[in-house]
Amino acid sequence: MKISFSTIMGFVLGLGAFVFAVWEVTGGFAGVVMFANAAAAAVVLGGTVAATMISYEWRYVVKALRTQAQVFVPTSVNAKSLFGTVELVIGWGKIGARDGLLALESEFKKVDTDDDPFLAHCIQLFLAGYDKDNLRQKLNTFIAKSYERNMVQATILNTMANISPGFGMIGTLVGLVAMLATLDPSDPSGLGQSLSVALLTTLYGTMFAQLVFKPASRRAEQKEQIQKFKNQLIADGFLLLLTRANSVEIQDHLNSYLDPAIHFDIAQGS
Repeated sequence: MKISFSTIMGFVLGLGAFVFAVWEVTGGFAGVVMFANAAAAAVVLGGTVAATMISYEWRYVVKALRTQAQVFVPTSVNAKSLFGTVELVIGWGKIGARDGLLALESEFKKVDTDDDPFLAHCIQLFLAGYDKDNLRQKLNTFIAKSYERNMVQATILNTMANISPGFGMIGTLVGLVAMLATLDPSDPSGLGQSLSVALLTTLYGTMFAQLVFKPASRRAEQKEQIQKFKNQLIADGFLLLLTRANSVEIQDHLNSYLDPAIHFDIAQGS
């Protein structure tokens, strides 16, 4: 399985900067250990998940947590896969312009669409014989609704980022109440230690929000935007295939989506 090294580096850098700051302030490993508190983490994580389950259906929360776990996996859409898909569509353009739309059906059967449901949907609708405007409407609806549906996970993760600092504050208030309830006026020596433990939940809530949930939300959103971009590019390619545009015309149109530095130049005149 591929790993997103930039994500790992960012996470390690963020956590490392925190550990380094604590080490410098407290003077060693014992100070770092002092910041580890299972009860504080349980209050923040448990409360955040509970509030999220109240806000959203359970199955969507599970999907969001899976998306959180997949933050270290890079998107399947990259320059290589994008180039391969566009090259395929351009090749179909040459066949369609030369041999007609019926000749494309046998070419479509050679393509493995198991990992690309949108490409499979495009082929299915293309072979159904819809006119250009009807096909455009159906493909655009598929793209918009897929994006909207898949963005739910990013929205939930962003909600968790907004919730966790609040539960950090709740944990702090609980700790302060417990501390004051058991405070011995004749022996205030334990006040500082109890107060530091109470404040840890606020720290945990902020760190979970800024280093875990919010970055995962932004990563999920970016992945969906990249996938939407690829789907729109493929949809335009199929609309041009329907009009029997040649490979050069298809290439020139798809290049309008891209930075000039990475324009395709693989089509041959038909």
